[in-house]
Amino acid sequence: MSDRVQLEMAEARMLVASYFAAKRTYGAVEANKFLAKQLKKLEKVYGKKSDDRLKGYMREVATQELLIDV
Repeated sequence: MSDRVQLEMAEARMLVASYFAAKRTYGAVEANKFLAKQLKKLEKVYGKKSDDRLKGYMREVATQELLIDV
């Protein structure tokens, strides 16, 4: 696994936890806004199309590690 993949997987783990906490606290609409803002910020760090990769990693983390149906 490359360094980029490991870093993006770590970001995805943090985003998943933050997303579900925001969803529980503020609702789905606000959680989606939060996630969009975070992904936009991270695009500056990880480059173009990183939002698609991060969303994929988030799905993977949620289904395989947290056992949540997404």
